[in-house]
Amino acid sequence: MTTAAHTGRPATRRGRQLSQIALTAAVTVALAVVTGVSAGLNLTQWLSYGLAVSLVLWVGGAVSGQILLARLLDRGTGEQVLDYLRQLLWIIPRVYVPLGFVAVACGLALVTHTGESYLQPRVLIPLALYVLTAIAGSAISAPGYLKLLRLADQHGPDHPAVRQRLQPLAWLNRIELALVVGVGFTLLASAI
Repeated sequence: MTTAAHTGRPATRRGRQLSQIALTAAVTVALAVVTGVSAGLNLTQWLSYGLAVSLVLWVGGAVSGQILLARLLDRGTGEQVLDYLRQLLWIIPRVYVPLGFVAVACGLALVTHTGESYLQPRVLIPLALYVLTAIAGSAISAPGYLKLLRLADQHGPDHPAVRQRLQPLAWLNRIELALVVGVGFTLLASAI
């Protein structure tokens, strides 16, 4: 039996998952630092590197998530779709939201370091898109999916009302994805 080192209590599945994510992130950062130091990167290059890597992971994850959701909506059972949504509701705040923060932080630090103006469209547009996706995700999508999961718990995953509520949420997520891709493209293009 696995136990939490400091308490002697059994480690939870969630705790192990978070530990694995933290370990993966630490190893990834360590490898990135070793690579950057050996290549002799300057601060501008480091910030561009951080921006590019976080964007690839954030945008790539968002695209992959939407492709899998579309496939499940087309071919999966109601239970498979809901299981996948539960996984998304777990991974988004733990992985994708922090990656978005890293991308924005690296982008803003790059603007500051290079002495560029924050009022340029190439700075304002991705920030506005990022804020829009953050608001849409936290104020509309996440609560909508939580309500959907509660409805499915009450009436079953294949109930017509579940599928009826799922379709508009899926389309909203596709719009959010387009905004995330817009943020990524604009940030990356402005860093080049």
